[in-house]
Amino acid sequence: MSKKLTYGMVGGALDSMIGEAHRNAISFDGRTKLVTGCFSRSFDKTLKTAKKWGIKKERLYKDYLSMAEEEGKKKKKIDFVVIATPNSSHYEISKAFLEKGINVVCDKPLTTTVAEAEELKKLADEKGLLFCVTYSYIGYPAISKAKEIIDSGKIGDIKFVNVQYIQGWLAKEIEKENKQAQWRLDPNQTGLANTTADIGSHVENMVWYLTGKDYDSICARLDTFGKSRKLEDNSTVMINFKDGSKGLLLMSQIAIGENNNFNFSIFGSEGTLKWYLKESNKLNILYENYTEEIFLDEDEVSGTNIGFIKTYNNFISDLIRKKNGEEINNENCSFQSVNAGLRGMKFIEKCVESSKNASRWVDF
Repeated sequence: MSKKLTYGMVGGALDSMIGEAHRNAISFDGRTKLVTGCFSRSFDKTLKTAKKWGIKKERLYKDYLSMAEEEGKKKKKIDFVVIATPNSSHYEISKAFLEKGINVVCDKPLTTTVAEAEELKKLADEKGLLFCVTYSYIGYPAISKAKEIIDSGKIGDIKFVNVQYIQGWLAKEIEKENKQAQWRLDPNQTGLANTTADIGSHVENMVWYLTGKDYDSICARLDTFGKSRKLEDNSTVMINFKDGSKGLLLMSQIAIGENNNFNFSIFGSEGTLKWYLKESNKLNILYENYTEEIFLDEDEVSGTNIGFIKTYNNFISDLIRKKNGEEINNENCSFQSVNAGLRGMKFIEKCVESSKNASRWVDF
């Protein structure tokens, strides 16, 4: 293929940090062009975003339904749409574009219920469409290397997995002034959970990607320290895996002084594998008498991150291969698909179920 793929976006206006991260990552790939969008419920914001990215006014829309309808009628449809909106709208927007035969890339968490996620998976698979969920941390080169190390047996059989994602931006009750905090702490916009869905979805996906282990049961405690909040701002989850190994996950947004402290320690029978986002190009393997340090080449990228870039690189490559006749689907793709999104929603629902029942163990 010599022509660029075309795509559209719902949400992610210029005042949205995540919208620019998506667009910059896609632009970095160089094989696509943004041609249409409904970037905000404010059409003025849509116009301003379109001006920066050189989109014609006739391809701009005041709502996503009009966009899906009109773009779905075109002889040459857009190749995919990116959805960068609050959680509660992911299902309806994704469904609208899938029904028009358009591939989808959606922010995590995929939906707000398992039932919605199951419906989107069924629809995407029935229509033969690719559906990517942007678990971007999987795209870091060190994470691919970590999986390679685990799969090779270098650290032996995995006994225990400890993953933490710690932030401090909700340590104070800022939701009256902070728009991001307002919608993330609003059940009508974010769904069943805040911290467990927002950053816990990344943690769950990291555990599954690295280990491939199936969950047997989980025990969760979702804490709400902000007195006026309806959703949790701190979450602790214990996991029993089906093979007998164990896990402990901590997700917090009330840790004063912490910015984006994502890290894991994986305890194997022959060694311990460690990674920290703040040193994202480095892995440590701890053996009994020495530590092996592994460094990977990773360039700093302005306006996005290497994980987003790799996520889109994989998705775009698979989409091109599919358009060229290869059998690429949501099972054998190289990106985190709707399947990962569905599993993430099951995790969130089970955490909420456990926490509401005095943190009892629940079957996964």
